[in-house]
Amino acid sequence: MIETCGYNIEKLYDDNVVPKVNRYFHLTASHRMLPSFFIAGVQKGGTTSLCQYAGQHPQIIPPQRKDIYFFNNEIHHQKGINWYRAHFPHIAYKKIYEVMYGVKAVTFDGTPNYFDTPMAAQRLKKEFPDAKIILLLRNPVERAYSNYRMAVKFGFENLSFEEALMIEEERLLSQAKFAPALQAHNYVYQRLSYKKRGVYIDFIKPWKELFGKNLLILATENLLLFPQQNMNLVTDFLQLDRFNNYHFELFNKSENSNEMPVPVKKMLSNYYQPFNQQLFNYLKTDYAWN
Repeated sequence: MIETCGYNIEKLYDDNVVPKVNRYFHLTASHRMLPSFFIAGVQKGGTTSLCQYAGQHPQIIPPQRKDIYFFNNEIHHQKGINWYRAHFPHIAYKKIYEVMYGVKAVTFDGTPNYFDTPMAAQRLKKEFPDAKIILLLRNPVERAYSNYRMAVKFGFENLSFEEALMIEEERLLSQAKFAPALQAHNYVYQRLSYKKRGVYIDFIKPWKELFGKNLLILATENLLLFPQQNMNLVTDFLQLDRFNNYHFELFNKSENSNEMPVPVKKMLSNYYQPFNQQLFNYLKTDYAWN
């Protein structure tokens, strides 16, 4: 086992953590649907729950899996659009589905890592200029700790939360020390960037500028408290019929119920306060995270 900066390189760079679609889907890729909307962020912001709710809507056919990692992952992006299409339903299934249910069906891509990856918004806009984008923004303090607990669960993280935050910048810089094969995609940033990814003001401007009215931003806290009202916002945004028979459940909830250490929570709250205020001013919306 190779370890550096408190994490396991072999596990961190294991792309097999995410299940792959089988060969049949790739062979039939050119006959598959493409998404009309994207749930693009943020990681640990409730996107799994939102994807599950969206998949219950009678006009939406879910993709083969959540987290396709196409526009944010250089390794996958270089495989081309047919590799991407393999992750979506077959056009023949879409036609049968539409006849059976008397609807016009769409599908979507739910990959929250798109939000904070440089060039992901530009790549997505180039391939899907009319796409609709949904972002879920969660209190960055809680998001960071949830991200950390997920990293511990998957075996990426060996340090305490406080220790990991202290050396986060060093970890991100350490990417340059690895072999070129490991630099094709920055898994250090994708899986161990707890603090940096919560500075939403650093990432949101390209999405607003490129997609404008085709961008819907929701607060995670509101989705959890008022799921039906928020799903009405989603369906109205997507120009789909409203649906009232969702099974609302919190998906992908962390199994670790340990509370964040109070000093660390205070430190993070102070750190994010000015960035949150910049975000609120930019969006003209206050999520009361401060």
